[in-house]
Amino acid sequence: VQRKRTRISEENLHISALAIVGDGKGSILLLKAGQAHPLSFRRGNLLLPAVILEFGEWPFTAAKRAVTLQLDGAEPLEPKFREIQSYMGSHWDLCFVYDFDGRKAPKLSAKPPYVEASYYRLSALPRDAIALDHLEVIEGMAAAKQS
Repeated sequence: VQRKRTRISEENLHISALAIVGDGKGSILLLKAGQAHPLSFRRGNLLLPAVILEFGEWPFTAAKRAVTLQLDGAEPLEPKFREIQSYMGSHWDLCFVYDFDGRKAPKLSAKPPYVEASYYRLSALPRDAIALDHLEVIEGMAAAKQS
């Protein structure tokens, strides 16, 4: 089967850096998007700290930018590369996933437009409250760990 080739553009490719901030006890940090979040479909959802890479930006730098832009107290956190994930939906997502040791910054809090930063046990995530694309990243991470 021959597939039609599509040119990559801003409309059909998103390259993101996502942060998995762990507490060392099996929990990860999720942010709750407030009513001021610029993307209305994100409001009220739980999200991983994440950003879309700027043209030419190193994913490591973008991951650091995600935590420092979205979390107060994140300055001592340093990213450690975990994996790359890829998803195809309404557009193609390439996700650079980085681990951060949240124990190195024990007083993390959400910066606007986020209204809450809380740790959730991986074994008991509130799946219905997590944005679907971020839940896919979390589940992809867990699946990779099991294989």
